Amino acid sequence: MATLKGTTDKIAGKGKQAVAEIIGDGKLGEEGKAQQRKAEVAAEEPGEANPLKPLSKLT
Repeated sequence: MATLKGTTDKIAGKGKQAVAEIIGDGKLGEEGKAQQRKAEVAAEEPGEANPLKPLSKLT
């Protein structure tokens, strides 16, 4: 479930950035970037599918 949430956050962030670029709204663009960063951080956290994800960084 966490990956689905992360994917939707990432898509929503990209959508916000695209709309912001079209209408020239810098604040909305920054909001989109922040939402994408949040999704990337969530993807790095251990989840149900791979509880040992942080250990893969050690090798």
